[in-house]
Amino acid sequence: MELKITKILTALFGTTILTLAATDKAWAEGKLTVYCSVQNNTCEKMTQIFAQKYQVDTQFIRNSTGATFSKIKAEKDNPQADIWYGGTIEPHFQAGELGLLESYRSPKQAEIMPQFKELMNKKGDLTSIGYMLVLGFGVNTEKLKRLGITEYPKCWNDLLNPKLKGEVQLADPQLSGTTYTVIASLIQMWGEEKAFDFLKKLDTNVSQYVKSSLVTSNLARGESAVSIGFVHSYATEKEKGAPVEAILPCDSDSYSLGGISILKGARNLENAKLFMDWALSAEAQEIPWRETGVYQIPTNVNAVASPNSVDPKTLTKLLDYDFERFGSAAEGKRLTDKWLQEVKLHHKAQ
Repeated sequence: MELKITKILTALFGTTILTLAATDKAWAEGKLTVYCSVQNNTCEKMTQIFAQKYQVDTQFIRNSTGATFSKIKAEKDNPQADIWYGGTIEPHFQAGELGLLESYRSPKQAEIMPQFKELMNKKGDLTSIGYMLVLGFGVNTEKLKRLGITEYPKCWNDLLNPKLKGEVQLADPQLSGTTYTVIASLIQMWGEEKAFDFLKKLDTNVSQYVKSSLVTSNLARGESAVSIGFVHSYATEKEKGAPVEAILPCDSDSYSLGGISILKGARNLENAKLFMDWALSAEAQEIPWRETGVYQIPTNVNAVASPNSVDPKTLTKLLDYDFERFGSAAEGKRLTDKWLQEVKLHHKAQ
């Protein structure tokens, strides 16, 4: 009799363990944590729609590209997120080089614009392209009027106008992928020596190097007259009624791409793959402009772009961007350190 009861209890206990294990697995599989490096309202909307569509408990942590990259490096042995959505693609490539990303080549890469096919062939095993960003200037027209500047800056060297002293803002490249793209673009146009010479001269007109999220909002409020950034954010502020205009520099058209990468050691790997596939779809790439008034350019060939986005076909002087060089972890660190030593520390000393 005792033996029979023991067998029954063992069977029940074993079943309970199996049930708990299955429940834990299902619970883990029903979650996703996204490190998000786009605008907060876009992060919110993207994760919300994904969660509803796939019944996955999805949360996001929003931070700038550089800050997120630093966080991922610090958490290497104990990842706290599953996927990194958004932010300029060079730090994604650098993260891949440092062994911080999980290999996954989404079938949806087949729908990425053909001009980025070669880049995806080389780098697409770890990072996919989610959108395109065009680099330019934003100006506050009312502030320029008050400064007595009637002609808006058209070319990079126009930003050195003495009347703009203390009126220019850009983000700190230690925190922001945007300013790293600026540095890389100038080097590709002019060579490294001339590019850094320009950045040192520009520093005279820079009031402060701020967090990337403040560059455009400060411009809209009139705390700066000119800022350097991706022009889709200026279109959003203009739509809200701010006296802001976007300018594409006369020298050349530069751009970056938005990266999407799964983190090495992701606890919810299958959901991370699901999010990657979905974020690369035409449906998901239209969400930022249709739902949140953010005009990044979709890179899925089947997606419709907003009329407020820059049409890539109009970019006739597009830089042949060297993602191989500027996506290198060593080069990224070297250039950011050089900017810190030769530009920012000099700024503090003034």
